[in-house]
Amino acid sequence: MKLYYDVFPTDFGWYAAAVSDRGLRYSSMRSSPQEAVESLTPQIMGAVFDQGPVREVREQIQDFFAGKPLCLDQIQLDLEGAPAFHRAAWEACRSIPLGETRSYAWLAARAGRPGAYRAAGQAMARNWVPIVIPCHRVIGSDGGLHGYGAGGLLVKERLLKAEAAFASQVESAH
Repeated sequence: MKLYYDVFPTDFGWYAAAVSDRGLRYSSMRSSPQEAVESLTPQIMGAVFDQGPVREVREQIQDFFAGKPLCLDQIQLDLEGAPAFHRAAWEACRSIPLGETRSYAWLAARAGRPGAYRAAGQAMARNWVPIVIPCHRVIGSDGGLHGYGAGGLLVKERLLKAEAAFASQVESAH
């Protein structure tokens, strides 16, 4: 499988994205371009740095961070080879509406394994494409924020606040 990658700035950090011919395969968000790319190693070993194949994903991610959040639903994903439960949890996570959160217990139940909230947490920790699979929208049953590998809890909190503002803008426009 041929992979192409790019790394670009957002208001929340540097985003690295790797795509195959089937869609977005891996991504990462970190505080520097080097960290963003290095966090995808070894998954992108042999990938070609080429902005062309990644352009659509880049534009959608940048639009998202500019306050146009609905475009992320349109990003095609390539999750081939991911464990079945992870894929189910990631799909459930993608169904969480903008500006809202759900618990790990909700996620586990929605992914078909009620009570497997720790496994749901592990699926979020191993999310291949943060932001596009919005694992930042998953919180503890107590309402508390727990781990966020794409920049830490401060980034998770900032994303949730920004999305709440996006959602209220979308609602007021209708």
